[in-house]
Amino acid sequence: MKRAVVLFSGGLDSTACLYWAKKNYDEVIMLTANYGSNEEKVMNRVAEFFSKELNVPLKIVKLDFLEEFSKLRGTTLVGGETPRVSAEELEDENVTQETAKSVWVPARNLVLISVAASLLDALGGGDIVVGFNAEEGTTFPDNTPEFVEKMNEALKYGTMAGVKVVAPLIDLDKKGIARLLKELGAKYEYSNSCYMPKGFTDDGKPIHCGECESCVRRHRGLIEGIGEDRTVYAVEPKI
Repeated sequence: MKRAVVLFSGGLDSTACLYWAKKNYDEVIMLTANYGSNEEKVMNRVAEFFSKELNVPLKIVKLDFLEEFSKLRGTTLVGGETPRVSAEELEDENVTQETAKSVWVPARNLVLISVAASLLDALGGGDIVVGFNAEEGTTFPDNTPEFVEKMNEALKYGTMAGVKVVAPLIDLDKKGIARLLKELGAKYEYSNSCYMPKGFTDDGKPIHCGECESCVRRHRGLIEGIGEDRTVYAVEPKI
């Protein structure tokens, strides 16, 4: 039996991974980590929505130490104000490198993969499905094929049941991810990419700020990829 744990953070990437895993594995488990991020309550509600929508069990783990370390570092994702970025600035590598440093959670993907590996090792093995992609791999080193390769080398020694990382989006940008979401019939409007979400609509859709880097990337990817964006924004992103 093929088993997968999907690292689910609520955005387009992990939503695409969840639908993809549901199609390709016999058993799927969602794993969501809480570490005091600004969007945590919204993320949890989004995770619960997709858990029910796809009939996939959800595990939410509380990582108090990661919250403590994030505050120690001063990451804006945990109790701070994340920077606003225009579509034009997304093309400026100096700007994106600075925003990446601002929102960096210390060793987050390393930690989350380790948590998922521990769960799978206990269950008898399987794949850790992650939303790493080509667009974010340009600014985040832990979103790259090299990172996946090195993690899989470590997992050979760090687990006994046979665990590996699978990154189905690794060669895709946001446009490609948007197309995959459409192909899979995903209800992406119920996902959340925003660093500073404004709550929910009456029918349960997250309200995105429309001004943070993640919102701009989301909107641009959906419009350029599939020609539509059903996301609810407080301010319409400019692309």
